[in-house]
Amino acid sequence: MPQGLKKNIHGAKIHAALDTIAGRVIGMAEGLFPWASRVTVRKQWVYNWTDETEVHDLPASDANTPE
Repeated sequence: MPQGLKKNIHGAKIHAALDTIAGRVIGMAEGLFPWASRVTVRKQWVYNWTDETEVHDLPASDANTPE
């Protein structure tokens, strides 16, 4: 656990917040897309401690090097 992070993260509060956000999105969809018959809302809570992208050049070969 990172120093200073509270260990008692309350899942119920997270779910309540996600339900509130989903309700608002549904309400906006009703007004913005009156022709729609349904809306699908995905609720997800993820701790992403790192998010890195690295690009690595591979050695040149006959298959990956243009002539």
